[in-house]
Amino acid sequence: MTMTVDATELAIPWTYTDEAGMVQWAWVTEHLAARVVAVVAADGSGDRVVRYYHWELADRMRLNQGMPRLLVEGDAASFDQAESMVREHVGKCYDPRLGYRRYAGAHAFTFELSSGERKDVSGLIGSEVTITVIASDGSTHAWRGDFDVAGYRWRLRTAERTFDITPEHVVSITDRSQHAAEATRITHPDSYSGVGRIYREDFRAGCTGRPGFMPQTVDHAGAPRCPLHEATLPDHLLH
Repeated sequence: MTMTVDATELAIPWTYTDEAGMVQWAWVTEHLAARVVAVVAADGSGDRVVRYYHWELADRMRLNQGMPRLLVEGDAASFDQAESMVREHVGKCYDPRLGYRRYAGAHAFTFELSSGERKDVSGLIGSEVTITVIASDGSTHAWRGDFDVAGYRWRLRTAERTFDITPEHVVSITDRSQHAAEATRITHPDSYSGVGRIYREDFRAGCTGRPGFMPQTVDHAGAPRCPLHEATLPDHLLH
């Protein structure tokens, strides 16, 4: 049964500073220190222009020589993009019981797959899914089980065991409803009328059916498999 995950985002309580050439947004709690710095330069007129935004997240629970321990950092083209990255890593780095998940929203459940696609998997948590993973030798393997997210990893519970999966190695993830929709699409193409072997199309060369009673329909009753409309239809549905 699919669980409902709250993906609502709260506004991050940034503290803005613009002085001595430093333009930054800081968010400091008892557990973390995050900041976004605008890297600026002067244009031909002497006006300040933001070249890019640097963001970073540091941990205050386990210090490094008395200073917050840097966890992750990066550059972004816009403040919104930098803030999104902070949200994502705060949501993945910290235990949900600390309360930061409400600032992360869907970013805590968004991962990059092997194809480069970024996918929000919050709607799949608690459901039975099939995950296809690419191995180091290029082969693919599929596992089916109950899905959950644990920080930066996906967790799959099968009948035999529970194991973690690296999202960057994943080719695809589908749940039972997606499988059902795909099966319906194969069994009944978009042109299928929902009645017998009648399709909503004009008769054309190569079709084994005949023009139906209603305009712009083709009826295949009693005809052999149609290569245009029924190429993938299971045999038991041809009668």
